[in-house]
Amino acid sequence: MIAYKGFNSKLQATMGKGTFQFEPGGTYEEKECKCASNGFHCAENPLDVLDYYRSMDARFFIVEAAGDINQDGCGSRISCTKLTLTKEIDRIGLALRGCLYIEYHPDRETYGRYVKKEHGECSAKNDFIIVRGKHPAAAGVEGSWLFLVQEKRSTNQISGIYTIQIDGKEYKEGRWYRVLRGKICEKRN
Repeated sequence: MIAYKGFNSKLQATMGKGTFQFEPGGTYEEKECKCASNGFHCAENPLDVLDYYRSMDARFFIVEAAGDINQDGCGSRISCTKLTLTKEIDRIGLALRGCLYIEYHPDRETYGRYVKKEHGECSAKNDFIIVRGKHPAAAGVEGSWLFLVQEKRSTNQISGIYTIQIDGKEYKEGRWYRVLRGKICEKRN
């Protein structure tokens, strides 16, 4: 199964009572897997890896989780006996994949630190906020990314995903943006 994994800047992750060194493209195997105990941990929802690796110098990979797989109901966390690091993605790529996860699984609970309902602000450069709702609106500092995930009027199905970066030119810091008729525009009071 395709999943996501976070690491520190040295491409290390905690494993048991220590750290484990990974390499891009590497395949790793363990004899057993049980969430929060052993095996290689990763998450089906890309945004769940930020619960463990949220620092701005963290690294992220799309991984193939195989062998035995164990889930414990803590978010979308899984543990597996075989893990392959297939492709490195940056923080904003992780956010975009988080939006796609929301689109594919609109009934799953996704709200948290990085996903807000209807309104949200990003206060860190090179970071992001995802705002989901019928009328999502977001604001941010220069260099931040805003993802507006619009739901259909009568259901929680996703009708569109809209992305902007606060660049100081077209999209300005401290202003609120929303979706109107399929386009991002500044929100007026």
